[in-house]
Amino acid sequence: MPGRCDAVEAVATSGNLNSKKAAFVASVYRHFELFHLPFLTGLQDRGYEVHVYASADYAKERLEARGLICHDVQFERSPFQPKNVAALRALIRSFREEQFTLVHVHTPVASILGRIAARVCGVPSVLYTAHGFHFFTGAPKANWLLFAPVEWLMARQTDVLITINQEDYARAQKFPVRGEVRYVPGVGLDTQVFQPPDQAAVRARLRGELGLHEEEMVILCVAELNANKNQSQLFEAVKRAAARGIAVRCLLVGVGELEATYKQQVEEMGLSQIVTFLGYRLDIPDLMLAADVSTLLSKREGLPRSVMEAMAAGLPLVVTDVRGNRDLVQDGENGYLVATGDVEATADAFYQLYQDQKMRAEMGTRSKEKAAPYDLSFISAEMMRIYELAASGRFIG
Repeated sequence: MPGRCDAVEAVATSGNLNSKKAAFVASVYRHFELFHLPFLTGLQDRGYEVHVYASADYAKERLEARGLICHDVQFERSPFQPKNVAALRALIRSFREEQFTLVHVHTPVASILGRIAARVCGVPSVLYTAHGFHFFTGAPKANWLLFAPVEWLMARQTDVLITINQEDYARAQKFPVRGEVRYVPGVGLDTQVFQPPDQAAVRARLRGELGLHEEEMVILCVAELNANKNQSQLFEAVKRAAARGIAVRCLLVGVGELEATYKQQVEEMGLSQIVTFLGYRLDIPDLMLAADVSTLLSKREGLPRSVMEAMAAGLPLVVTDVRGNRDLVQDGENGYLVATGDVEATADAFYQLYQDQKMRAEMGTRSKEKAAPYDLSFISAEMMRIYELAASGRFIG
């Protein structure tokens, strides 16, 4: 197998644009469509042939329409599933054939298999984005015992380890990364989409369509309906806030495994006239403008996109004091941080925001200011710099 430095030199000295080939690996195609498409097309614009490896889903066709070469690889969520052996073999076979300049891996199992395959095939540069380590401050002991040693070992097969929040960045500094640890704050957000010139008209139209009254404070939660996103705490807090006599409505955007359970819970709590399930929506920017407050009460986060979107739209936030949320929300500045499970503090935060509209507006303004560094233009430029350095062998240890 040729040395990794030799491979970099061969790519760098080749005059053939087709020798510039990049591979991206993740559990499902929609991960790329949702979070990394600007980076994939950015590499295409720079002369790269870009390949994508993932389990088949609805996003594959749209990625192929953009000229991306898709390879179906069935990844299983559990690292101990025998099918992942077949996935690894498929990656090795394809990597050997394609001779990539760089490979960028994402999501837990896919990132492990992708790095092993890249090592076996002598890929010159291997990048890994940790979208939130499964071991974190407050995580169960089992997470630390299982996931931390794996990340430590795989760091030796990683030229660039990209972290998206400050807690993970500090922790990754202690890993034996073959090259370098980088902090890139998220995957980028087109902030202008959340700041249209006709904001008042959009707000009035959508609130009318949803039957929302202007005197009502509308709380928006954009999140998958699952145990980690912790909507139960939101329901309890909204109930307590409403019991204090404030006019409040709560909109839930998203679908998930607990949808039926949550709908039953809302009905049993007598909140059917307050909490509305909107399901899967494509008009998130408009919904942000229709809302007065955004909330995310997760038990665990990496760097939540929905919070960044709310910031760009100029909303105050009520979020749990967990990794990722802490990067975005400063308590008392652009919202409130509350402890996971602290229903009373959550209700208090909603109550204070209802009572003080001036403070609510000021927090919203600070949210918009804090959203600027997460704009896609900055993140995309940083990622292109990282890819350029990786392809040149800058990060090789």
